[in-house]
Amino acid sequence: MNDQRLSYLLESWRDWMRESDHRAELGYPSTAAGIRWRPPGDFDSMVATLDDTMALAVDAAVDSLPALERAAVNAVVIGPMRWKRYESVYEVYQRARGLLKITLHARGVE
Repeated sequence: MNDQRLSYLLESWRDWMRESDHRAELGYPSTAAGIRWRPPGDFDSMVATLDDTMALAVDAAVDSLPALERAAVNAVVIGPMRWKRYESVYEVYQRARGLLKITLHARGVE
């Protein structure tokens, strides 16, 4: 995985994190259980579904990072956050990006 692809995945994850409701992506039902038929969607909805799936994979990969690296990713990607550590946030973030490349590759995300 190259740096551009990782940056794209992190940007998609950031957008996904900023959405208001993740219940459906996290496995919570939005409707009562039962058999429902849904007509096939268009190409744009298929791409949106794939983006949500990738965002879930990135979310799981970020959650699996050590606490310091996870905090650095949140500080840099999601938004401003007070950083009171001895190491620079960008040094830790670069280390986290390397770990994310390994973790996402292991999860089959390319």
